[in-house]
Amino acid sequence: MNFSESNIKIWSRIGSRATFGMIALELGKNINNLMILTADVSTSAGLDRFKKQYPEKYIDVGIAEQNLIGIAAGLSSEGFNVVTTTFAPFQTMRCCEQIKVNLGYMGQKVCMVGLASGLVLGTLGYTHCSIEDISIIRSIPNISIISPADSLETAKATIAAMHHKESIYIRLSGGVNNPQVYKKDYEFNIGTSIKLREGNEITIIATGTMVYNALEAANLLEKKGISASV
Repeated sequence: MNFSESNIKIWSRIGSRATFGMIALELGKNINNLMILTADVSTSAGLDRFKKQYPEKYIDVGIAEQNLIGIAAGLSSEGFNVVTTTFAPFQTMRCCEQIKVNLGYMGQKVCMVGLASGLVLGTLGYTHCSIEDISIIRSIPNISIISPADSLETAKATIAAMHHKESIYIRLSGGVNNPQVYKKDYEFNIGTSIKLREGNEITIIATGTMVYNALEAANLLEKKGISASV
């Protein structure tokens, strides 16, 4: 994967969902046993090109998220490297029992990508808002959560998830024009916290696209004479 400055700027401009779609094209080229499943969200997930280029690696189950997880678990049990994706509330809350049983209890490995988590799609109503997904998935064993701070981290997290032994929930937040937090030499590791700014008076802990806002807040605090680490 080419993590060039130009690519990183493009990913930042198009946002995490479209970046995920671009990374999927690379995964399709390099992973023979890859299967990406969606619940009627190919365009929203940036996967229109993927499903045309790799139709044998793509399944759209329709608006049937509980079946999405059931089918994904079945494919995983047969040795496929499976990714599922739909909007965050439907990826997590709507099929919580299937995730708990098939992924948490039975241990089938699936990478779940929750689109537009948080309040970014509030214009579509509360049905598309998702502020509970972290707590729900966190309560289920054998699943890790990744909440990328920017589109570069989205790219690196998606690639890392393919090689992880257990299931992962990638929580994509923010919209287009996703501000860049990390540089191309950033080394992503699952389960590692990152100190982005040194401070000696207070510490701000953030996740997802709120990391950029936390850095901005630290800059404002510095102007008031308050030293904040992030």
